[in-house]
Amino acid sequence: MNKKEYLYGQDARDAIRKVATSIGDTLGKTLGPAGRNYQTPEGITNDGKSILAHIRFPNECEDNVSLAFHEVTNRQDRDAGDGTTTAIVIATELVKDLIGKVPDLDTPIPGQQSVMELSRQLEEEKNKALALLEKKIIPVTTLEQLEQVAFTAMEDKEIAKIVADTIFKAGPNSFTALEEGFSGKIETNIQAGIEVPIKLNYGTNVTATDCPVLVVNHLFEDYRELMPFMQTMANEMNQNKIQRMTLILVAKKFSIPFMQKIALYNQIPQNPVKIVCMSNDHLPDSVFEDIAAFVDAKYLDTHPKGGQKITDVRFNNCGFCTKFVATPKGAVFYGGKGTQLNPVQETTRVQARVLELNAELAKETNPTNRTALERRIAEFQGGKATVYVDAKTAAEKYYLKLKVEDCMNSCKSALEGGMVKGGGSTLYDVAGELADDSILAHSLREPYERIQQNAGGTLEIGSEVMDSYLCVKAGIENAVSVVKTVLTIEGVIADSVPSMVESLKEAINN
Repeated sequence: MNKKEYLYGQDARDAIRKVATSIGDTLGKTLGPAGRNYQTPEGITNDGKSILAHIRFPNECEDNVSLAFHEVTNRQDRDAGDGTTTAIVIATELVKDLIGKVPDLDTPIPGQQSVMELSRQLEEEKNKALALLEKKIIPVTTLEQLEQVAFTAMEDKEIAKIVADTIFKAGPNSFTALEEGFSGKIETNIQAGIEVPIKLNYGTNVTATDCPVLVVNHLFEDYRELMPFMQTMANEMNQNKIQRMTLILVAKKFSIPFMQKIALYNQIPQNPVKIVCMSNDHLPDSVFEDIAAFVDAKYLDTHPKGGQKITDVRFNNCGFCTKFVATPKGAVFYGGKGTQLNPVQETTRVQARVLELNAELAKETNPTNRTALERRIAEFQGGKATVYVDAKTAAEKYYLKLKVEDCMNSCKSALEGGMVKGGGSTLYDVAGELADDSILAHSLREPYERIQQNAGGTLEIGSEVMDSYLCVKAGIENAVSVVKTVLTIEGVIADSVPSMVESLKEAINN
């Protein structure tokens, strides 16, 4: 049976201070070029979130308190993808500075600031700090500037250049992915198009150019369902004297008899049209609508509630793409007609679709759904940038993967929001511009002080060392947000899990 452990009042605040000190000291040792690494069960790393995930305290109440600091790294990773250690150092230093200022309810001191007053002051100073930080933004417009941000995050100049070049080419709206490599080195790939997990129903691989694309929400049972459409397609080809064409047919599902007919049709040499059938009946309709928007096709819903029939489909319902690549795993559409603006449009189909998806994203709260929406938006706006990481040993690969991931996120956010002086210098400068009685200034100086301490106090931070503005901004916001809540803790309640020996004794006694 689980028992409860309790800490109240000053004892709870002492536990909070102890946990903050331990976590801050542990992670602070990883900051800067002279920072050290930790061996975790997964491997060697200096990634703040990965290290903190394995820090436990023997006292259950103290371990419960540490969850608040896990929230700092989780939110920082979600918001910026980098800077988790900096955010933790700011947060833990803030707690150490302010927890002693929290009045004891059992022995109140007249005139002492209340917790709510401390929180309000901290919020006001955070807003001032962010306003000062914003004035120090340097827009990232060149690859050389992005390389400075990449090197600060990566520490290895050659890899930093590779990552920066990839993100710069893909753009700030790209969807970035980190994959396992197999060549023993860092490699990259950029796809300028949309990638969709629809399956190739016949054959192994297909590559085609200048393709009409028909997108329908339909289960094709009989080949004759397609005949009215094929007749309009033949008429179009005759009128425009087109000799051969590859039709991309995207649908929910195709029956086996239908695919048998298509296979026979494609094998006839004199047939001017080759039909490529792509499907995935597990995908939501919204993804099919994405394809239709990208290629500028009329999306046809033949569900009984949709009120449309497959026999009503015509060739002018098709969209177009300049290139199509399909494998049994998925398909990529390049150069969709939906990216083009015609004289009667104010926005392209893709731009209109992005506005719709952004509206959905603003309302969505589920993290998994948000990630899926962000990926779909990024596919439309910038394509997909993939970095493949491999190394000679598993230990080096694990270390590199986390560093490359941080580097990619920093580069992407720097392209979007600009950069500021790195190495804690900007935070140190912002702290100097706050009021003399600031309760936030000391904690903002701490990342710079830790970097100097790790380097023996003699590190000169050059002008080429740059951080992503959005990463630094998120670090301040997340640290203050969590600390404001931690300051209100009057007691800690935790489950005390009995050891195996204790559990056996209890079972025997009962």
